[in-house]
Amino acid sequence: ENIVKKHSKFILRKTTSPKQPIPAEQDESMKQIIPYIAFKHKDKYFVYKRLPQSEEERLREKYSLGIGGHINPIDVNSENILLEGMKREFEEEVVYPYDYKTKIIGFINDDKDPVGRVHFGVVFLAEGSNDRIEIKEKDKLSGKMMTLLEAKKFRGKMEGWSQIVFDWLRMSF
Repeated sequence: ENIVKKHSKFILRKTTSPKQPIPAEQDESMKQIIPYIAFKHKDKYFVYKRLPQSEEERLREKYSLGIGGHINPIDVNSENILLEGMKREFEEEVVYPYDYKTKIIGFINDDKDPVGRVHFGVVFLAEGSNDRIEIKEKDKLSGKMMTLLEAKKFRGKMEGWSQIVFDWLRMSF
């Protein structure tokens, strides 16, 4: 965790400055660390679809197996930046007022598409005490719990990172 604090800097994602002429979302010379959470309960995983109104144009109409987002300046004050960023993102995206346990299960560094070329994923598995998870922004996202076998029909429509996580989960569980 200390290596993240010592060797990281906050950069402007969508705007520029004299010291940063290219927004981070377009600058392939550096990667933004993204906590990426796969949520499961028993043998079911939370799969959601980004609707046409979704903010991230590059991911619209794609399915996802991971809830993820950027580490924000507010997360820096925590002892564990990654864990704090992961929890905050999870709470921003979904309603789940129940107990869950998390663990890091891997990392994603995938340069195959424009999103992957500017992001580095730290993949968490969150195991919930029940399956009652809901999307907060229902006008931008829709989702439900399903087994990996049920999710297989959406694999070709998943974002790149979700395909990687899906394939790994199928081999591992």
